[in-house]
Amino acid sequence: MLSQFTQGARSFPLPNFRSMSPRRAAASGLRSLGFSLACFVLMLFVCCMASPLCAQDTTPQLQPKASSSSVPEQTPATRRSLENRRLQTKQRREAQLVSETYNHRWEVYVGGEYMRFRPGPDLHNSGMGGWILGATRYFTPRWGISADARGDYGNNSLGAINGGGNNTYNAKFSVFPFTIGPLYRFYGSPKYSVSAALQVGDIYGYFDQDIGPFPPASVGFYPASNVGAAIASLHLDYNLSPGLAVRLSPRILFDHFGGNLDHNQGFMVGMVYRFGRQ
Repeated sequence: MLSQFTQGARSFPLPNFRSMSPRRAAASGLRSLGFSLACFVLMLFVCCMASPLCAQDTTPQLQPKASSSSVPEQTPATRRSLENRRLQTKQRREAQLVSETYNHRWEVYVGGEYMRFRPGPDLHNSGMGGWILGATRYFTPRWGISADARGDYGNNSLGAINGGGNNTYNAKFSVFPFTIGPLYRFYGSPKYSVSAALQVGDIYGYFDQDIGPFPPASVGFYPASNVGAAIASLHLDYNLSPGLAVRLSPRILFDHFGGNLDHNQGFMVGMVYRFGRQ
C-alpha cells in the first residue's frame, strides 16, 4: 500500500531539470556560461571607456603646474648657455687667426705708386708713376722698423706757373727716395689691419736728364742734387691669408730741393708677404 507522499509524487511530475537528458543539461550549462562571459566583457568595456574620461578630468590640473614651474625657467638659460659657447668658440678662432697673422718677424712689400710732385719752385705739381720695394722688421706684433727704396718718374707737362719763365714742356725727370723709420700697428683683425710709419732719409733728384746742355734752372727745375727727405705713410692692409695681404698706402713726401720745403701727396698699391715667427 502506497503512502500519502508516494501517491502525491505520482500525481505531480518531477521538476524539468531533473527530468532533462544529459545532452540538454550540457547545452543549458553552456548557455549560462556564455551569458556570464558576456556580462563580464560588458563590464570591462564600461570600465575602459570610463578611465580616459577620468584621466581627461585630472590631467589638465597637473599640466599647468609642470609647465609653469620648469619650462619657462630652463629654456632661456639653456639658450643663453648655447649662445655663450658659440661666442667663445668664435672668439678663440679669431684670436688664433690674429696670432698667426701678426706674429711674423718679417714683412716684405712691393708695389707701384702714384705721386704729385713739384720739380721746381715755379712749376706745377706733375704726375709721377713709380715703384716701391721695402721690408719691415717687427719686434712686437705692433712695433717695427721699415726701410724702403722708391723710384718715381715724370715730366713737366704743365709748364711754368702763370706761363712765365724759360721752360721746356715735357722735360723728363726722376727722383729716388731711400728712407727708414718706425712703424706702429694701430689695429689688427683677421681681415684688416691699420698701421702708420714715419721714415726719414735721402732723396736724389735727376732734373738734368732730358734738357741737353741747359742747366736745370733754365727750364724751371730744381738743381740735380741729393737732399734730405721724410715720408709719412698710412698702411691699410686687407689679409688674403695669414702670410699675404693687399696694401693701399696713402702718403706724403717732404723734400728740401732748392732750399724749399715741399710736400708731395701720393699713394701706393701693392702686396705684402709675411714670414718668420716671433
